[in-house]
Amino acid sequence: MGNQSWFRFDLETQSTNHLGQHDESISKVVYSRATNNLITGSFDRTIRTWDPRSPTPCIGKYTLPERVYQMATTGTNLVVGMAGRQFYIFDVRKIREGEEPMQKRESSLKYMTRALACMSDGQGYATASVEGRIAVEYFDPSPEAQEQKYAFKCHRQTINGEDHVWPVNALAFHPVYNTFASAGGDGVVSIWDHTAKKRLRQYPKYASGVQDIAFNNDGSRLAIGVSYGWENGPEQAAKSVGTARVIVRTAGDELKQKSKP
Repeated sequence: MGNQSWFRFDLETQSTNHLGQHDESISKVVYSRATNNLITGSFDRTIRTWDPRSPTPCIGKYTLPERVYQMATTGTNLVVGMAGRQFYIFDVRKIREGEEPMQKRESSLKYMTRALACMSDGQGYATASVEGRIAVEYFDPSPEAQEQKYAFKCHRQTINGEDHVWPVNALAFHPVYNTFASAGGDGVVSIWDHTAKKRLRQYPKYASGVQDIAFNNDGSRLAIGVSYGWENGPEQAAKSVGTARVIVRTAGDELKQKSKP
């Protein structure tokens, strides 16, 4: 987010109310359908829950061991990805000091967490790194469930005999089919069936890196945010001014799983 303060904008009155703030930059904001509250994560090493309707909007706070890089929710689960490759999994109804997270994990990937998204069926989540890899994880801590987790390489290309690796900038699960899309600094968006462990589709490459992606509520559209992300240094950045854009694609049956769990 790039700032510390948190505001509520009222569409009817066109007014803005200051709800509160973190001590350092807010890095991620998510909405919990389970509680109808907003949750913010910050570089000040805290997560906070907010109810804009309350006279005291900040209704929960938890202090973490590291800075928050990514967050995602599904059902009553909140996954928090932090610096140091640490992951905490919370019950969104119990985010407060003194209440321990349900699980504490270390990333399956070796490098910094760049993207995070939860499965639509609530069974787990996918996380991605700056080093062109994605890991598929499951909430169930049983050995049988944990044996199903895996990681794979992606957003890589061999050019003139040299291997080029790009960061995975964003992940998004389809709300109906439970497949997921990945977006990379290579300008590519790929669709994955994590159950069959295969790529279903790769869209034609865009002129700049893809920085973010999101499905609409019924999964019929996929929004793709394209802009330069400094993958090729400052010289290319100057040439890319004014080229940022959002493309909305129709998402059809090509996103369906090829095999069912």
